[in-house]
Amino acid sequence: MKKLSFKATMVALSLTFTIISCSNSSDEDNTTPNNQQPATTQYFHPPIWIQGIWGVTNGTTSNKLYKFTADDFILLVTGVSEQSMTGTIKSTPNGGSVDETVNSGTQYNFTVKYNITTTTQSFEFRKVSATQIQWKDNSNGTWFDLVKMKI
Repeated sequence: MKKLSFKATMVALSLTFTIISCSNSSDEDNTTPNNQQPATTQYFHPPIWIQGIWGVTNGTTSNKLYKFTADDFILLVTGVSEQSMTGTIKSTPNGGSVDETVNSGTQYNFTVKYNITTTTQSFEFRKVSATQIQWKDNSNGTWFDLVKMKI
């Protein structure tokens, strides 16, 4: 039952992150004064120990769920797509911000805040070993084991 509940939670999370945005742009909108390069913001700074692809496995089936890079957090919808949280923030009207904390090298938490709304998304991860972490489902406070997947 927990596996079904976990998978249902992951599907709901993935759907929550789907944002459709429209924009109207012209050449004037894309120019910057004095030929300056547009500013880029790095929202995520995952620690080295969590960088990689993490998911669940039951011995016969594996589901990749999260991908951490040096500068992004990506949700993986198995067989469907990858959803960059940096891309989501940038495509959201008025953008957003990320508050991160790394505690004693074994915990990585962050909250994504969208500027146009009061919506926030919080994630908590803790290191168990080099090949295992835990993810906290904030809807019910349950910790789930995730294993490092091969690329």
